[in-house]
Amino acid sequence: QSDGAARRGAWTLALAAVLFSVMAVCAKYATRQRLSGPEVACLRFCFGLLSIVVPLGMRVRLRPQNYSALFLRGLLGGLAVLAYFAAIDHLPVGVATLLNSSSPVFVGFFSAVFLREPLSWSSVLALGVSSAGVTMVVLGNTPVDAPTQSSGLAWALVGLGSAVLSAGAVTTVRSMRQSEGSWEIFLAFCLIGALITAVPTAAHWVMPSGPAVAWLLAVGVSSVTAQILMTHALRDVPALHAGLILQLTPIATFAIGVGLLHERPATLGFIGAAVTIVGVTWGVRAQTSSRAPRR
Repeated sequence: QSDGAARRGAWTLALAAVLFSVMAVCAKYATRQRLSGPEVACLRFCFGLLSIVVPLGMRVRLRPQNYSALFLRGLLGGLAVLAYFAAIDHLPVGVATLLNSSSPVFVGFFSAVFLREPLSWSSVLALGVSSAGVTMVVLGNTPVDAPTQSSGLAWALVGLGSAVLSAGAVTTVRSMRQSEGSWEIFLAFCLIGALITAVPTAAHWVMPSGPAVAWLLAVGVSSVTAQILMTHALRDVPALHAGLILQLTPIATFAIGVGLLHERPATLGFIGAAVTIVGVTWGVRAQTSSRAPRR
């Protein structure tokens, strides 16, 4: 591939990373309009399903092969988004996004267990650094009074759970990358995700107001655009560079949360965020280096 293609891919991936942060912030604004996190997630999946009409209208043929893997990808991905949006509803958006963005470190462990890929000591140490950073973020953003403290810790664990589930979804995608196309995987993700999030949405449905509809539309457009841009860019950007560039998402979300939402994480939270990003970056480098000889 040419240097020009790699450079364009890097800029495209950077734009996708920023759009993912825009999606998170718009979701936070939507939850401030009395909408629950699961409802925002469900409507986001519905928007994704509508976006698939475009390629189908252009006569793109779907050829699913591994139905069980597609179902597992949709199940894990849907639960990950449900947990992520629920965390956005109850935590500062920067904290929720940072917890979710720690998933690359868990991908290394799942790849070692399920795909029999080598796991280096660097990956283990990177998980330790990321865990320390996440702990600092949680402690730095947990209120001191006992009832609120336990609630904040619970939602932080939900946010971290979204990272673990997302890592499982990514590992599933990697296991079937030779048999399934991107549209088949995206359809399974949106369809099963919509069904999963529809259950809590139906239990606590709130009719969106005018401002809420605008924020929901912004969530749908930014998420689908970011997904398409990322899928396109990953063809030209090496895995190591892609993993590093995507760390722009938690950084940009923290910045937007402070600037627009007036979120003020404690000093310990800021330090923990930096430590977590360093740990995830280290983990991405370690995983890429361990896979290079196999390629």
